Amino acid sequence: MRLLMLNGNINVAMTDWMARRAQAFYDGTVEVTAETAAQGVPYIASRRDCALAGGALVASLESHDLEAWDAVLLACFGEPGLAAARECCSVPVVGMLEASVLSALQLGARFSIVTPGRRWPRMIEDVLHELGVGRQCLGITPVTIDDLALPAQRDEARERTAAAVREQATTLAPEVIIIGGAALAGLAAELEAPPGCRLVDSLDAALAQARALMSLSI
Repeated sequence: MRLLMLNGNINVAMTDWMARRAQAFYDGTVEVTAETAAQGVPYIASRRDCALAGGALVASLESHDLEAWDAVLLACFGEPGLAAARECCSVPVVGMLEASVLSALQLGARFSIVTPGRRWPRMIEDVLHELGVGRQCLGITPVTIDDLALPAQRDEARERTAAAVREQATTLAPEVIIIGGAALAGLAAELEAPPGCRLVDSLDAALAQARALMSLSI
Protein backbone atom coordinates (compact mmCIF):
# COMPACT_ATOMS: atom_id res chain seq x y z
CA MET A 1 0.00 0.00 0.00
CA ARG A 2 1.20 3.50 -0.84
CA LEU A 3 0.30 6.78 0.86
CA LEU A 4 0.92 10.32 -0.38
CA MET A 5 1.18 12.67 2.61
CA LEU A 6 1.00 16.41 1.86
CA ASN A 7 1.94 19.04 4.42
CA GLY A 8 0.24 22.37 3.70
CA ASN A 9 2.68 24.19 5.99
CA ILE A 10 5.86 25.22 4.17
CA ASN A 11 7.97 23.78 6.97
CA VAL A 12 10.21 21.00 5.64
CA ALA A 13 11.39 20.01 9.11
CA MET A 14 7.76 19.48 10.13
CA THR A 15 7.15 17.35 7.03
CA ASP A 16 10.22 15.24 7.80
CA TRP A 17 9.07 14.77 11.39
CA MET A 18 5.59 13.63 10.32
CA ALA A 19 7.07 11.34 7.68
CA ARG A 20 9.22 9.62 10.29
CA ARG A 21 6.18 9.34 12.55
CA ALA A 22 4.17 7.79 9.71
CA GLN A 23 6.91 5.29 8.84
CA ALA A 24 7.17 4.22 12.48
CA PHE A 25 3.37 3.98 12.76
CA TYR A 26 3.11 1.72 9.70
CA ASP A 27 6.27 -0.26 10.48
CA GLY A 28 6.95 -1.07 6.85
CA THR A 29 3.39 -2.05 5.92
CA VAL A 30 2.74 1.17 3.98
CA GLU A 31 5.08 3.07 1.67
CA VAL A 32 4.93 6.78 2.58
CA THR A 33 5.79 9.64 0.23
CA ALA A 34 5.80 12.98 2.07
CA GLU A 35 5.82 16.38 0.38
CA THR A 36 5.75 20.00 1.54
CA ALA A 37 3.54 22.65 -0.05
CA ALA A 38 5.39 24.81 -2.56
CA GLN A 39 3.66 28.01 -1.46
CA GLY A 40 1.99 29.30 1.69
CA VAL A 41 3.13 29.96 5.26
CA PRO A 42 5.38 28.12 7.75
CA TYR A 43 2.39 27.30 9.95
CA ILE A 44 -1.27 27.72 8.99
CA ALA A 45 -2.95 29.95 11.57
CA SER A 46 -5.83 31.76 9.83
CA ARG A 47 -8.51 31.43 7.16
CA ARG A 48 -6.25 33.32 4.76
CA ASP A 49 -3.45 30.83 5.42
CA CYS A 50 -5.87 27.95 4.82
CA ALA A 51 -6.95 29.43 1.49
CA LEU A 52 -3.35 29.80 0.32
CA ALA A 53 -2.42 26.31 1.47
CA GLY A 54 -5.54 24.77 -0.07
CA GLY A 55 -4.69 26.14 -3.50
CA ALA A 56 -1.10 24.94 -3.22
CA LEU A 57 -2.14 21.44 -2.12
CA VAL A 58 -4.70 21.00 -4.88
CA ALA A 59 -2.15 22.21 -7.46
CA SER A 60 0.32 19.68 -6.07
CA LEU A 61 -2.23 16.88 -6.31
CA GLU A 62 -3.09 17.75 -9.89
CA SER A 63 0.60 17.57 -10.82
CA HIS A 64 0.78 13.93 -9.74
CA ASP A 65 -0.34 10.70 -11.31
CA LEU A 66 -2.59 9.68 -8.43
CA GLU A 67 -2.76 6.12 -9.70
CA ALA A 68 0.66 5.75 -8.08
CA TRP A 69 -0.89 5.94 -4.58
CA ASP A 70 -3.69 4.20 -2.73
CA ALA A 71 -4.65 7.16 -0.51
CA VAL A 72 -3.81 10.80 0.17
CA LEU A 73 -3.39 12.33 3.62
CA LEU A 74 -3.61 16.10 4.07
CA ALA A 75 -1.22 16.53 7.00
CA CYS A 76 -2.76 19.76 8.30
CA PHE A 77 -5.31 19.96 11.10
CA GLY A 78 -7.21 22.68 9.22
CA GLU A 79 -7.54 20.35 6.21
CA PRO A 80 -7.03 23.08 3.57
CA GLY A 81 -8.47 22.10 0.22
CA LEU A 82 -10.01 18.85 1.52
CA ALA A 83 -13.28 19.07 -0.44
CA ALA A 84 -11.47 20.10 -3.63
CA ALA A 85 -8.91 17.33 -3.17
CA ARG A 86 -11.68 14.75 -2.87
CA GLU A 87 -13.33 16.17 -5.95
CA CYS A 88 -10.23 15.67 -8.10
CA CYS A 89 -8.94 12.41 -6.57
CA SER A 90 -10.00 8.88 -7.42
CA VAL A 91 -8.39 7.56 -4.21
CA PRO A 92 -9.46 8.24 -0.58
CA VAL A 93 -8.37 11.59 0.84
CA VAL A 94 -8.05 11.78 4.63
CA GLY A 95 -7.88 14.93 6.79
CA MET A 96 -6.45 15.10 10.31
CA LEU A 97 -9.33 16.97 11.96
CA GLU A 98 -12.08 14.82 10.52
CA ALA A 99 -10.21 11.58 11.26
CA SER A 100 -9.47 12.52 14.87
CA VAL A 101 -13.04 13.64 15.53
CA LEU A 102 -14.45 10.40 14.11
CA SER A 103 -11.99 8.44 16.27
CA ALA A 104 -12.95 10.45 19.36
CA LEU A 105 -16.64 9.74 18.81
CA GLN A 106 -15.89 6.02 18.72
CA LEU A 107 -14.05 6.26 22.04
CA GLY A 108 -16.37 8.47 24.09
CA ALA A 109 -19.55 10.51 24.15
CA ARG A 110 -17.87 13.91 24.53
CA PHE A 111 -14.49 15.25 23.46
CA SER A 112 -12.39 18.41 23.59
CA ILE A 113 -9.53 19.69 21.45
CA VAL A 114 -6.10 21.16 22.17
CA THR A 115 -4.52 22.81 19.11
CA PRO A 116 -1.99 25.54 18.25
CA GLY A 117 -3.10 29.05 17.29
CA ARG A 118 -5.54 31.54 18.81
CA ARG A 119 -7.72 31.71 15.66
CA TRP A 120 -8.18 27.97 15.38
CA PRO A 121 -11.07 27.46 17.84
CA ARG A 122 -13.61 29.38 15.71
CA MET A 123 -12.30 27.81 12.51
CA ILE A 124 -12.59 24.33 14.00
CA GLU A 125 -16.07 25.07 15.31
CA ASP A 126 -17.19 25.71 11.73
CA VAL A 127 -15.85 22.32 10.63
CA LEU A 128 -17.51 20.56 13.57
CA HIS A 129 -20.81 22.22 12.65
CA GLU A 130 -20.49 20.99 9.07
CA LEU A 131 -19.80 17.48 10.36
CA GLY A 132 -22.83 17.71 12.65
CA VAL A 133 -20.84 17.01 15.82
CA GLY A 134 -20.60 20.46 17.38
CA ARG A 135 -22.60 19.49 20.47
CA GLN A 136 -20.22 16.61 21.23
CA CYS A 137 -17.28 19.03 21.56
CA LEU A 138 -16.96 20.45 25.08
CA GLY A 139 -14.28 23.00 24.25
CA ILE A 140 -11.25 23.97 22.17
CA THR A 141 -8.10 25.29 23.83
CA PRO A 142 -5.48 27.10 21.72
CA VAL A 143 -1.81 26.60 22.57
CA THR A 144 0.52 29.48 21.74
CA ILE A 145 3.38 28.38 19.47
CA ASP A 146 4.15 31.62 17.61
CA ASP A 147 7.39 32.05 19.55
CA LEU A 148 8.60 28.49 18.95
CA ALA A 149 10.68 27.06 16.11
CA LEU A 150 8.94 23.74 15.60
CA PRO A 151 9.65 20.89 15.68
CA ALA A 152 13.02 21.93 17.18
CA GLN A 153 11.51 23.39 20.38
CA ARG A 154 9.40 20.33 21.01
CA ASP A 155 9.99 20.22 24.77
CA GLU A 156 8.40 23.64 25.25
CA ALA A 157 5.48 22.70 23.02
CA ARG A 158 5.00 19.54 25.09
CA GLU A 159 4.87 21.51 28.35
CA ARG A 160 2.28 23.95 27.01
CA THR A 161 0.18 21.13 25.56
CA ALA A 162 0.32 19.17 28.81
CA ALA A 163 -0.88 22.23 30.74
CA ALA A 164 -3.83 22.64 28.35
CA VAL A 165 -4.71 18.96 28.68
CA ARG A 166 -4.71 19.19 32.49
CA GLU A 167 -6.90 22.29 32.38
CA GLN A 168 -9.44 20.67 30.09
CA ALA A 169 -9.54 17.50 32.16
CA THR A 170 -10.27 19.57 35.28
CA THR A 171 -12.76 22.06 33.88
CA LEU A 172 -14.47 20.11 31.07
CA ALA A 173 -14.07 16.43 32.06
CA PRO A 174 -14.11 15.10 28.48
CA GLU A 175 -13.82 11.40 27.77
CA VAL A 176 -11.44 12.10 24.89
CA ILE A 177 -8.99 14.94 24.28
CA ILE A 178 -7.74 15.43 20.71
CA ILE A 179 -4.19 16.74 20.38
CA GLY A 180 -4.58 18.45 17.02
CA GLY A 181 -2.14 19.95 14.57
CA ALA A 182 0.94 19.10 12.56
CA ALA A 183 3.03 21.08 15.05
CA LEU A 184 1.91 18.77 17.88
CA ALA A 185 2.09 15.49 15.96
CA GLY A 186 3.29 12.65 18.18
CA LEU A 187 2.91 14.54 21.46
CA ALA A 188 -0.12 12.56 22.64
CA ALA A 189 2.06 9.48 23.09
CA GLU A 190 4.44 11.50 25.27
CA LEU A 191 1.77 12.86 27.61
CA GLU A 192 0.06 11.22 30.55
CA ALA A 193 -3.66 10.88 29.97
CA PRO A 194 -5.77 12.27 32.84
CA PRO A 195 -7.85 9.70 34.78
CA GLY A 196 -10.94 8.64 32.84
CA CYS A 197 -9.73 10.32 29.65
CA ARG A 198 -8.13 9.13 26.41
CA LEU A 199 -5.73 11.17 24.27
CA VAL A 200 -6.03 11.04 20.48
CA ASP A 201 -3.20 12.25 18.26
CA SER A 202 -4.65 13.82 15.11
CA LEU A 203 -1.85 12.54 12.86
CA ASP A 204 -2.09 9.00 14.23
CA ALA A 205 -5.87 9.04 13.76
CA ALA A 206 -5.45 10.13 10.14
CA LEU A 207 -2.77 7.50 9.51
CA ALA A 208 -5.00 4.79 10.98
CA GLN A 209 -7.99 5.87 8.89
CA ALA A 210 -5.89 6.04 5.73
CA ARG A 211 -4.66 2.50 6.32
CA ALA A 212 -8.22 1.29 6.94
CA LEU A 213 -9.47 2.87 3.71
CA MET A 214 -6.56 1.45 1.73
CA SER A 215 -7.29 -1.99 3.18
CA LEU A 216 -10.88 -1.71 2.01
CA SER A 217 -9.60 -0.95 -1.51
CA ILE A 218 -12.13 1.87 -1.88
